[in-house]
Amino acid sequence: MFPEDSYKRLLANRSFLALWLGQGIASLGQAILYVTLALYVYDLTGSAQGVSLAVALELLPWVVVGPIAGILADRVNRKFLLVGGYVTQAGLVALLPFTNSLEQVYVLIFLSSLPVPVSQITRATALPSVTGVELFIRGSSLDIAALNIAGVIGPVLGGWLLGVFGARVAFFIIAGCLLVAAVLSTIASVPRPEVSFRQPLRPSVAWRDLRAAATLLASSKVFRFLLLLNFVLSIGWTAPDVAAVVYLTDTLQLSGQEFGLLHATMSLSIALTVYVLGHTSRRFRRSRMLIGGAVLAGLAYTLILFEPGLSQMLIIWAVSGLGWGVHWLMDQTLWAEATPDETRGRVFSLAEAMVSLVGVVMALLGGWLIANLGPVPALAIIGLAMALGALALSLITKGYRAIAEVKPE
Repeated sequence: MFPEDSYKRLLANRSFLALWLGQGIASLGQAILYVTLALYVYDLTGSAQGVSLAVALELLPWVVVGPIAGILADRVNRKFLLVGGYVTQAGLVALLPFTNSLEQVYVLIFLSSLPVPVSQITRATALPSVTGVELFIRGSSLDIAALNIAGVIGPVLGGWLLGVFGARVAFFIIAGCLLVAAVLSTIASVPRPEVSFRQPLRPSVAWRDLRAAATLLASSKVFRFLLLLNFVLSIGWTAPDVAAVVYLTDTLQLSGQEFGLLHATMSLSIALTVYVLGHTSRRFRRSRMLIGGAVLAGLAYTLILFEPGLSQMLIIWAVSGLGWGVHWLMDQTLWAEATPDETRGRVFSLAEAMVSLVGVVMALLGGWLIANLGPVPALAIIGLAMALGALALSLITKGYRAIAEVKPE
């Protein structure tokens, strides 16, 4: 017999084990895809704006599909949604090697990203029922570990595959990862939605649910501050990677393998930071960590003004990853603690859609800055905007006071 809250008991749960392994393999494929697409599009266009458009097209489905995905997960067979999302994305990614023009690549980037919000939100909705309340925290920690391990391995593997075999082989391997995730998901027993929610999804029902979530977001000081802060920081999610592609390729004359290593360094830094903070976060004020992490992440990017080599770039990305890890953990914690259980799915999906919409605009703006100013001054401006924007928003809105009112459970 295993202890009630042990990892061994959790991994003995066949359904969780299948979903966890599937998520890890799918995350590996997504990490390879992110790096491969960035380098593939830059090779085709030679343009930072071209890469930024590709990143924006990857974010756009969270705006288009995200708000509806949470509603579907409460009313439709969750295993069908999960498996269908993986299979559909695999099929669309497998078409990328057969493209003959940049326009076709862009269309497939958008289409292959459409199933991602559906599978991810559906899985997040079903996970508490699969693990049970007493094991949910441990299940979440294993999920985060798998995601970050994929974030370390995937970019390095993606850069290596691209350099040795080319983008076409990499795309087929990514599709294979997604198909394996789909097969593993079929093994799991995924609880169906509650009977009370299994009603026809009419437009009036979807509109009512989204309106209720929007009302909650607008009425809460905490949500308003967290949303505005995410809007300010969204330029830092995508533009630095675009700048890194241009800087490594054109300035340092390096390849996709080095970009993969850079991306993996940040993932490892975030993973280690979140792990350490998981044991020590109660010693620090959460408002300071939320804002301080964002400021550190932004200021680290300004160090590119010294025109670093690869080893120095790895240090910059590691320091920025430390800041992102601190901010990300506090952001996720505050969202979870401030959201009522009965509206969590709808609130999360709507907030994610709003932030992703701003992220699309910021990705295009970042690409424009990099194309017109060059990667060094553009990234320095982006980093400074992140740091000063986070500080100014905190002072102007007094958001740190609203955060202090959110009490840990």
